[in-house]
Amino acid sequence: MKKFLVFVLLAGLLLSAGAVFAAEGAAPDAAKLNYYGFASLGALVGIGLAAGGGGIGMGHGLRGIMEGSARNPGVSGKLLTTFIIGLALIETLVIYTLVIVLITYYANPFVK
Repeated sequence: MKKFLVFVLLAGLLLSAGAVFAAEGAAPDAAKLNYYGFASLGALVGIGLAAGGGGIGMGHGLRGIMEGSARNPGVSGKLLTTFIIGLALIETLVIYTLVIVLITYYANPFVK
């Protein structure tokens, strides 16, 4: 069944290749649309990965702080200070991703 599905998909791809290559060239407006469309997809993936990775990192850090404070309550103040600095650094990476996305959106490569 799986081989048949792969065969059908490849046959459809090969049969449609002629129509794709015979198409007219894209207009300049279509190039702009493609650029901003792909920039939007890249921004979606970039911000999603940055926020997800930052959240996972913060969660692991918080777990470590809680375990350390439970084992030795006397150092909880030092651990909290280090944890807050670490959170700031993790959040900085997420903000850098946001800045890169905004630059990608508002930098216009089509200016002559």
